Amino acid sequence: MLDSVIKSLIMLCVLVFVQGCGTKDEGPVMALVKGTVKIDGAPIVKGDIIFEPADGQGPAAAGVITEGQFEFKSPAGTKKVMIFASRKSGKKGRDFGEDLMESYIPEKYNTNSELEKAIVPGSENEFQFELQSKSSG
Repeated sequence: MLDSVIKSLIMLCVLVFVQGCGTKDEGPVMALVKGTVKIDGAPIVKGDIIFEPADGQGPAAAGVITEGQFEFKSPAGTKKVMIFASRKSGKKGRDFGEDLMESYIPEKYNTNSELEKAIVPGSENEFQFELQSKSSG
């Protein structure tokens, strides 16, 4: 009986020690980001938004755009913002007749993004992205 009590106390001490091994400063400082995304004045119905470190150092964060709105946590810092969305192309697949999808967000907002935002802990970090499908000018 005494052996089982001692073993239980040892296991409890080990668990407490292991749980306390990490420091509270591990990982990046996170901040809530939220906002809206429109293209040609209309909300993006469904898509993805990625906040990637502008300097290429550290983790990225991603969220889902639903009915033109997004909200998720991102590491703090200056971020390159990439926005992706697709829709039915009106074409069907050859083999199965499935609807084929097409990306309709210009590359300057995703693979060649020109968008950049600063994520600041303790700030509101609310952004409105007004995208244009065609170049103006």
